[in-house]
Amino acid sequence: MRASPPKESIDTDVCVIGAGAAGLTVASELGRAGQDVVLLESGGFAPEEDTQALNDLEVTGYPVRENFISRARYYGGSCNLWAGRSMRLTLEDVAPESDPERAGWPLAYAELSEWYPAATRVLRLPDPTLFEAAAHTQRLSRVERGLFDSGLVAPAISLWGRGPLRFGATLRAELRRSARVRVLLHGNALRLRADHEGRTITALDAAVLHGPSFEIRARRFVVACGGVENARLLLLSDVGNQHDLVGRYFMDHPRAVFGRVRLAPGARLPHLRGRPLADGKLQIGIGVPSAIRRAEGLLNHYATLESEFSGYAAAGYQTLVKSAKVVLRRGHAGSRWEVGRSRLSDIPGMIYLLTPKELMPHPLYRLYWAARSALHPRPDGRARVIVYFCEQPPNRESRVVLGGGRDALGQPKAELRWRMGSEVTRSLLALQERLSSALRAADIGEVEPGQGEPRYTDASHHVGTTRMSRDPRTGVVDRDCRVHGVANLYLAGSSVFPTAGHANPTPTIVALALRLADHLRRS
Repeated sequence: MRASPPKESIDTDVCVIGAGAAGLTVASELGRAGQDVVLLESGGFAPEEDTQALNDLEVTGYPVRENFISRARYYGGSCNLWAGRSMRLTLEDVAPESDPERAGWPLAYAELSEWYPAATRVLRLPDPTLFEAAAHTQRLSRVERGLFDSGLVAPAISLWGRGPLRFGATLRAELRRSARVRVLLHGNALRLRADHEGRTITALDAAVLHGPSFEIRARRFVVACGGVENARLLLLSDVGNQHDLVGRYFMDHPRAVFGRVRLAPGARLPHLRGRPLADGKLQIGIGVPSAIRRAEGLLNHYATLESEFSGYAAAGYQTLVKSAKVVLRRGHAGSRWEVGRSRLSDIPGMIYLLTPKELMPHPLYRLYWAARSALHPRPDGRARVIVYFCEQPPNRESRVVLGGGRDALGQPKAELRWRMGSEVTRSLLALQERLSSALRAADIGEVEPGQGEPRYTDASHHVGTTRMSRDPRTGVVDRDCRVHGVANLYLAGSSVFPTAGHANPTPTIVALALRLADHLRRS
């Protein structure tokens, strides 16, 4: 592991660009298999202001959160900020559909799910059978069973490990000892160079910020820079874009705090509020049953019920959260995440991200949960805010392009034109109505609907800009994540997802990275 790239050219079997969850997984797996790997990372071991600025976006579509680091440009990538929520895509999330805009995955769900157990082990999650609703039938409270027995709503299950996996820290010692993997820090990918026919990548041009340029020559290249930067590098390189698809179909998981639930006295919802396990944490969300979604053409949203903050608590919530993230090392705060510019209107968008189960270390959360249960064995009718986690359908005009501004390396910045269709809100309101009906049917509470239009925020889940497809006319990479028409260029991460589904992407990113490493090892 080197502190910075050398000035000379480098030759290797595989060049992996980006040391986040996907890149580190591919590089470590190939190194264990005896292949020579160069893993190029733009940043160092800690956040650096000038390097992070290379990720600055020009946002011309639906706005994303201001003053919020969602794409961390240093060793370990955005999993340095990850709160740890893990979900799996369902069969419906990946199944092919007749609408070409919503083209399904070119690999069967069974092929994807084959890699979920290994991803679960990598992420150090609890027993993977807990992702199945049937595993919880006998453990639900009477009130929770009544809610789901109505048939109007269905469970959506999230797991956390004892702590969110920090890929960089976890693999740092192994990669330092490795004779096969060279980690080059402070090296920025500028352009992939192809042969005169454009069918093979011959080298990567790279540079140190405020330093020398160099090149990496490899038999195979894996781009693992995240949903925005994967597309940006291909656009900068004029590679893989023969059908004008690179950067298109950008998706996120829009989220909104909208309305509240007033629970009946004594209504216990331990699994819906979130509870600790011996080796992690669990929360059951509320969605619409798949048969109803299909019949009504609804997206795969789900909702969670979270504690409501008073106005007084909310006023100090942003500063508390940002301080706690520094103290507990749950993310990066600093001058690029400006505490002093917090606004009260930002509070609802933060509640879903930093509830106690996500902010507190596992032992502390177990104590907190036990104390809360002992002090309030029969909860009163307090309100819970409803937090909606929304699927976004693919939209060709929702995209990443090269903008007019330039970064410190002289490269065009990425411009994000995020688009959301009206079906996102239609499906949210349908879920709210079904939740209201289910609560009334079970006689356990009522919904106080949100007022006006939901105000969405992004979830930092950048999906779909180089999506997978059988046909080069509908996507950028094939089922093995190889760029159509280019013999030795592969992409890793959520940019290859054809659909976003309902689930946060990290377990699927890791599953596909393991699958890609296996393919590269055998081919």
